[in-house]
Amino acid sequence: MRSENTSPVSREDALSSLAEIDRIMAQTRRTIAAGRSAPIFILWGVIWFVGYAQTQFFPDSARWSWIALDLVGIVGTIVLVRRSPAKTPHRGRAGLGWLVLFGYAVLWVNLLGPWEMIHRPEWAAYAPHMTRKITAYFATIPMFGYVLIGLWLDRFFIWLGAVVTLATLVGYYFVPDYFYLWLAVTGGGSLIAGGVIIRKFWR
Repeated sequence: MRSENTSPVSREDALSSLAEIDRIMAQTRRTIAAGRSAPIFILWGVIWFVGYAQTQFFPDSARWSWIALDLVGIVGTIVLVRRSPAKTPHRGRAGLGWLVLFGYAVLWVNLLGPWEMIHRPEWAAYAPHMTRKITAYFATIPMFGYVLIGLWLDRFFIWLGAVVTLATLVGYYFVPDYFYLWLAVTGGGSLIAGGVIIRKFWR
């Protein structure tokens, strides 16, 4: 068999390739910063903080508050995206991707949840634990999305998704009595901090 001779990559070529990668990453960050990622992060961070804090201290009215907060978040996100100066051909697909992700999340929780127990007497004792479980589930769904986004765009999104996921698990297993307040501070605070970092350092 004939073996093909391949010339080794020179140091200059390697450095040039690394510089091109750095340039592409910097351009990607500037594109993200020029869009509306920062205010969207901050918006949802505030929503998480307000919603989970109310769930902790005023659980009876939390359901309707979450409906109102989610509507504000969805409408606010749409408005911010439409006003973004950064026009990308995949912007519509990104929004559709989030809808698909949350659509499957709702499907899975309906398929896997023990909803047949609702009318049984033992449900009353189990309901608070189930509520925390569902909350942790829906808190980690967008973090899963951020981790996937980070595989293509920037490791920052991977770290953000991983940190909030870890914080959610810590709160769920070790701070059950103050789980919602824990999520308000760690989850909402992380999203707000992520938005500030993008706005301040990615331009």
